[in-house]
Amino acid sequence: MPAKKVVIGSHLRLSSEGMKAERLLAILTILLNRKKVTASYLASRFGVSVRTIYRDVDALAGAGLPVFATQGRDGGFELVEGFTVSSQVLETGEIERILTGLRSLNAVQPGQGLDTVIEKFTLALKESGKRGIRTPGGHLFIELTPSRREKRILAELDASVSKRSVLKIAYADAQGTETDRAIEPEALVFMWQSWYVWAWCRLRADFRLFKISRILETRETGERREGPATDLQGHPWAREWESAPFERISFTADRVARARLGEFFDDECITELSGGALKVDATLPVDEWVISFLMSLPGNVRIIEPESMRRAIVERSQAIARANAQEALIAR
Repeated sequence: MPAKKVVIGSHLRLSSEGMKAERLLAILTILLNRKKVTASYLASRFGVSVRTIYRDVDALAGAGLPVFATQGRDGGFELVEGFTVSSQVLETGEIERILTGLRSLNAVQPGQGLDTVIEKFTLALKESGKRGIRTPGGHLFIELTPSRREKRILAELDASVSKRSVLKIAYADAQGTETDRAIEPEALVFMWQSWYVWAWCRLRADFRLFKISRILETRETGERREGPATDLQGHPWAREWESAPFERISFTADRVARARLGEFFDDECITELSGGALKVDATLPVDEWVISFLMSLPGNVRIIEPESMRRAIVERSQAIARANAQEALIAR
């Protein structure tokens, strides 16, 4: 898929994200109230590994908080001298941005421990306002909430992750082929504008990424899990996508398709031709998604390469034309 589609979005194990957010907030509070604190102390305090604490501190630093580490017998983590949340975080709107992300997750799966975190951040904003600290209002909104059916399935998958249970699912792939599978859900993933579940698939004896909108139904099996452990921090689902065979594709489309093309292709992939037509050159897997996308574009589309994709679209178009011609004859 083009670069815009390959970038991986949020990886969400919703049952643990609330705890992580709570821990980050608690670590920040400790750093604000202490001169210096060691990784071993924080690990013992929160019942996690020292490695997890280092990742948490990296996350705080990545969010723009000036945390630094010193080595040696008296080493540890501390904030830059003079740093305060009120003067350097609240005024930049960082807390408001954090709240936006937390609220969007809470809308997808309420009751996952995020309410308390949201309440604490909201209280921080209110107290700062009382002290005269400027706290910019939010103008960024993230809507992750899926349809009611997907939301129900998300809740069932999330419960399966928490309980370490095995689910039987009815699944329809991109070609419409339906299969019954036993899966062991490991993580909920939002990327490519859709929700997915990363799970061990007993049918394939391997990990697979399942699009949640294609899961037709789910039910508990009562069986014990047998799949191997996996390191979710490495985003293993990305390797599944990257291992798919890629091909160079090239096609032209009418100007009226410009907005749709811009949703999935970066500007460097799109060239404007004389007369206003658009030419797209990209490297991506030639699969059902690509064929369906091209057939959905408004105006005329002409495939330059590969020949296999041109044939697939011609055959699909002819089949649709034949079916509708027969219906028209029957209607007469």
